[in-house]
Amino acid sequence: MNFKIAFDVNGNDKGVEASIKASLYFVKENPNIEIVLVGDKVQIDQFLTEKHSQISVIDNPNTVKFDENIRNMLRENTSMKEAINLVKNNQADAVITSGDSGSYLALCTFILGRLEGISRPAFMPIMPTIKGKKFLLLDVGANLNTKSDFLVEWSVVANEYAKVLLNVENPKVALLNIGTEDYKGLEIVREANQKLIQARNLNYIGFQEPRDILNYTTDIAVIDGYGGNLVLKSLEGAILSFKDLIKQNIMKKTLRKIGYLFLKGAFKDVSETLDYRNVGAAWVIGLKKLAIKSHGSSDYKSYVGALNQIKLGLNKNLNQKIISSLNNLSSTE
Repeated sequence: MNFKIAFDVNGNDKGVEASIKASLYFVKENPNIEIVLVGDKVQIDQFLTEKHSQISVIDNPNTVKFDENIRNMLRENTSMKEAINLVKNNQADAVITSGDSGSYLALCTFILGRLEGISRPAFMPIMPTIKGKKFLLLDVGANLNTKSDFLVEWSVVANEYAKVLLNVENPKVALLNIGTEDYKGLEIVREANQKLIQARNLNYIGFQEPRDILNYTTDIAVIDGYGGNLVLKSLEGAILSFKDLIKQNIMKKTLRKIGYLFLKGAFKDVSETLDYRNVGAAWVIGLKKLAIKSHGSSDYKSYVGALNQIKLGLNKNLNQKIISSLNNLSSTE
C-alpha cells in the first residue's frame, strides 16, 4: 500500500537542510511512501539538489507563531496548518513538524479532531533503556492540568502504540509516582491507579519510580504532562552529561586514552543504545489521524528516526487498531 507524509519543514532552529536530506534518504529506502514538503520553496530548493518522483513541494514560507486564541492561528496561512490540512483532507496519511509544540497540539486537535473517548491528546516519545529495549513515556508536556481519567485513556491508547512500535504482544503499563505504595502520590494518580487495576484489557503493573525506568521495568510509563516533561528532560540531560563525563575522564590520562582504543566499540554501542535521536520524535496520541512532533533542533538522524516511526505506524494500520481498542473498551464498560 502507498502512503503520503506531510512534512512541515519550517520551524527548525537550524533551518531546512536536515529535513530535506532526511526526506531524500527516506524515500529512496521506501518506494511506497511519498513526502510532501511544506515550507519556504526558496530554502527548500537550496538543498533539494535532486528531483525525486516521491517528493513534492508546497511553497509556504509562513512559520506558525503561538497564539492563545486558536482562531487567530486558524486564520493564518502557515506551513504547519497547511500540512495538517493535507491529512484532514485525505491528501496525506500523517503529518510531522519541528515547529512550536503548543501551536501544533492546538491545530492538530482542532483540525484533525480527537478520537472518541479521548479527553485530551498527549505527547509520547519512545525512550531508550540500558537493556537495549525501549518504552513509551507520556504525557511529556501537552497537558499541565491532568485528571485521573486522562491517565487511564492515555494508557489504553499507548497500549496499542506499544504493540505496534515496540512489537510487544502484552505491554506492561505503569504509572510513574514518587513511590510504589498505593497510598503515595497525588490524588489523581491514586485514583487512576484504582481505575487501571480494574481495566481488564491492560497489563497494568502498578506504580513505578522514575529512577527505575531506564532499567526497562515497563513498556509504558504514564504521568501527567508537567511531571512527564521534567522526567524527559532530566533523562536526556543525564544521558548527555554522562557521555561528556566519560570523555572528560578518558582524556585526563594517557593510559586511559590507550585503554579507550580497545574499548571504543563498547563505548560506541552504549552511546548508540541511549541515543534518543534514533527515534527522533514524540507522537501526538489521541487524534483521529497520525501526527508526530520532532524536536525544534532535530538533525538528519532525528528526522530519519521520526519518519521510520511514521512508516511503522502506517504499515501496521495503527490508527484503526487504536479505534478498535477504544470501541472494545467502551463496550465492556
